[in-house]
Amino acid sequence: MLEKQAVLTAVAALCGSDRAAAAQLRSSVKSLAASADWAREVKRLERRGLSVRYVTGQLEDVLDNPGDLVLLRSRENRFTLLHRMEQRWQFVDKDGAPLPGPAVTAGGDSVEAVVMGIPKESHVSGSFASLAALWPKLRAAWAEVGISSLVINAGQLLLPLFAMLVYDKIAQNGLFETLWALTFGMGLYVATDAGMRLVRSWATERIGVDLTLRGDETLWSKLVAQVDLPAGGFSRFLSNYRDLTLARDFVSSSYLLAIADIPFLLLYLAVVGIIAWQLMVVSLFLVLLYSGIGLLLQARQNNLSKEAERNNTRKLSFMGETLGCLDVVRTTPGARAFLRRWRDLAEQTTSSDTKRRLAVTHVGLFSSIMQTFTTVVILTAGVYLIQAQLISIGKLIACNLLASRAMALVASLFAVTGKWQDFKRAAARMENSLEAVAERKCTPRPDIAGNISVIGLGKHYEGRPAALEAVSFALAPGERVALLGRPGAGKSTLLQCLGGLCRPDTGQILIDGLALDDIARFDRVRWLAYKAQDPAVFTGTLEDNLRVSGCTDTSRFNKAVWASGLEQEFKSGRMSLGMHLAERGSNLSGGQRQKVALARVFAQPSRILLLDEPTLGLDPESERLLAERLPTLLDDDSVLIMTTHSAIMLNTVERVIALDGGRVVADGPREKLVTLS
Repeated sequence: MLEKQAVLTAVAALCGSDRAAAAQLRSSVKSLAASADWAREVKRLERRGLSVRYVTGQLEDVLDNPGDLVLLRSRENRFTLLHRMEQRWQFVDKDGAPLPGPAVTAGGDSVEAVVMGIPKESHVSGSFASLAALWPKLRAAWAEVGISSLVINAGQLLLPLFAMLVYDKIAQNGLFETLWALTFGMGLYVATDAGMRLVRSWATERIGVDLTLRGDETLWSKLVAQVDLPAGGFSRFLSNYRDLTLARDFVSSSYLLAIADIPFLLLYLAVVGIIAWQLMVVSLFLVLLYSGIGLLLQARQNNLSKEAERNNTRKLSFMGETLGCLDVVRTTPGARAFLRRWRDLAEQTTSSDTKRRLAVTHVGLFSSIMQTFTTVVILTAGVYLIQAQLISIGKLIACNLLASRAMALVASLFAVTGKWQDFKRAAARMENSLEAVAERKCTPRPDIAGNISVIGLGKHYEGRPAALEAVSFALAPGERVALLGRPGAGKSTLLQCLGGLCRPDTGQILIDGLALDDIARFDRVRWLAYKAQDPAVFTGTLEDNLRVSGCTDTSRFNKAVWASGLEQEFKSGRMSLGMHLAERGSNLSGGQRQKVALARVFAQPSRILLLDEPTLGLDPESERLLAERLPTLLDDDSVLIMTTHSAIMLNTVERVIALDGGRVVADGPREKLVTLS
């Protein structure tokens, strides 16, 4: 049961980065929580166009209604929230996370409920740089951005008008009362202009925040859905993300406001035409000249930026690789090869960055030249018009101000297109580093019996022999299996395929007759636990690292700590649950990191347990304790599959599958195969 504030928090979490939907749903939940008559309140919400429905009856009948959320109220005015996920309803906690335990089942007393839909935007794009996602946001903010931009740009006409009146009327006739009235009016305009600029800056920054949050959530979804590692490795991926983060300035007020101002270029040219059509022709020619040469300079800058970004990415990728093997660099005589490569990359990067900066300077220099040249040409042409008595000095000054403003808008247009190109390139690199994952309907499997069938499994990596080739075997519930083989035999790859972390090129894996790929990750984590060969430790307290397992059973948590050997670390005072762990567990020994990873996977409730080299880094005594305690963690129908080179760990299994060159070369009882070997 949840309190009102907890329900509001959960609703916001379930809406993710869509803050408009979160605000709408939170408002609906607040009004429902404050109302004793849900039927009447739902009618009021329906009149506002919200997707809500009031339903009473048994819970199973309530859940037959279409919707995304169901809110239930108890007699104590506490609430229960259900969310439709993975094609079924699930109770959720205050963070919007599914509560452990089975999904909603049929039966029970009659309930009073409100079924709600999470608002969906009509234009949703999975791309990191999509105008399809930008325009709806701009249209939604038309009142703030559109009206304020109109006031600001229309107000820009006041200064030329003021100058024209001062030169032509006031200065020549000594109309000081009129001068002060106009000056006071211009002061009001300046204050109004500042206020309008603040309003539209706030509106566009709000759009930028929404799009950035949406982009990061899209990135997270795609990253979690990846079956294989990002293309190019982690260092290149992080470099691409850094570039994308920097390029996101495009959706800030600095650039979005320039987009809003660009259409008013035609307004300024039109007003120049009204004052003096001859100067409008001159201004139009200058705008076209600036646009033509500017496009050539922009294209050159774009090409040089691509080259600089590629070189910087290679340099950062090499730095990431070097940090991962810094001990080798420090302790081997041939480490100067690393230095030579670093110098080559630094030279290439410096050269390309210098060319790119010079190209940016050239664009800025040309913009400055065109601004000055425009003033010179307009004033020169205006003098001839004054001599011909076609315009006055005031009109010439006004046209000069308007032409300069028009050229400034052209300059901002090039700045916007340049940043847009940076944004597109960064987004394209990020898209290319992530494999496109097609959405597929999954079959609910909250629990399994544990029958595993591996049929003709094959996996190939580019430039390497087959990691797995025609691997087939079957496991029954309760089996304990060890995968044996020399390094590179395919043991870890097979274990990753069984954990759904690596997509096989051929063959399939069946769990109780259902393809593993057809089971949602949400369901798999309920009954499948996996520990990688390299123990994963992240920044935070030791307890934070262990609670990621989702374990809420204190006795199981304590037993996991005991079985992993962490209990011995606690007793000796070397570690504690509140101990802060550095990035990747750098303040722990290899054995301690292994114990943390083992405790986490042991705490996770599972029917299938996959362990890749669980004794790597452990001392003989810790190995012995692990071999003794591991069987006590497993239920009779649990399946254990592990890779190991430890003879003592073989005592925990009854069956051995031997791999060589990616093929199964032996499969049988441990006593028989280990004796033969």
